[in-house]
Amino acid sequence: MAEVIKSAKEFLEGIVQKIEERKEKFAGINWVFTYDFTASNDGIWHIVIEDGEPSGPFEGEHPESLMTTIGPLPLVVEESQKRFNAMTAMWNTGKLRFHGDTMTFHRFAKMLS
Repeated sequence: MAEVIKSAKEFLEGIVQKIEERKEKFAGINWVFTYDFTASNDGIWHIVIEDGEPSGPFEGEHPESLMTTIGPLPLVVEESQKRFNAMTAMWNTGKLRFHGDTMTFHRFAKMLS
């Protein structure tokens, strides 16, 4: 059964924890990712990876974000749990969008797997 996520902060803390658990994969990486959950009134947040060390989540946008994921929190959580294909959600519903360096985001998702 899929984990129940209660807040944007909880969801992003889980991502930061996964990065911590896979530090060897993130060595030397400097990325910032923003998550815009305003569609579900859960705010805008970002996480930072600096020289492989994750920090956050922090409220608000970051001016140097490589990638922004935009969508309601429940939809982003479901996508992260691989309950559906993100491309299908993007093209068929328009409820999930990505802006910025999508290739880095794909690499990031693969590193978390």
